[in-house]
Amino acid sequence: MTTAHTRPLRVKFILPALTEATSPHWRPIKYSLFPPLGLATLAAYLNLDDQVVVVDEHVERLGTDDEPDLVLIQVYITNAYRAYRIADHYRAKGVFVGLGGLHVTSLPEEAAPHADTIFLGPGEQIFPQFLSEFRAGCPQRVYTSTSGRTLDRIPPLRRDLIRRSR
Repeated sequence: MTTAHTRPLRVKFILPALTEATSPHWRPIKYSLFPPLGLATLAAYLNLDDQVVVVDEHVERLGTDDEPDLVLIQVYITNAYRAYRIADHYRAKGVFVGLGGLHVTSLPEEAAPHADTIFLGPGEQIFPQFLSEFRAGCPQRVYTSTSGRTLDRIPPLRRDLIRRSR
């Protein structure tokens, strides 16, 4: 059980770098053209007074000296170990961590030990329920999307959180 949140949330969305992004020869041009719209979509479900940041580690450095209320990490097979290290770091500080993405959906048993909550399937279908339960202090361990993918009822993406200059 977490604490109920009545004040605005401090939320950090993270897209960890792919392994090759740590190379000194890495050129982030491809990733600057394809920002993390999935995370910006989820951010659209937050309240306007919540403090939200989206960090795409392919185009900017990730600082981990903060203590948000909630950290949400998108996990691919190529960034899974990096994602788990970041998640473990924040959890050790007492920050609530959620993991989602293709890798988590494919291997939930692998991801679960690194998170307080995992998301299986399309996040936009289950994220509103999670937010409501998180704010009430009773988030579930696993959220599973059971319906087909649709763009119905999705709020406008939070493109303002994507740092185009990077």
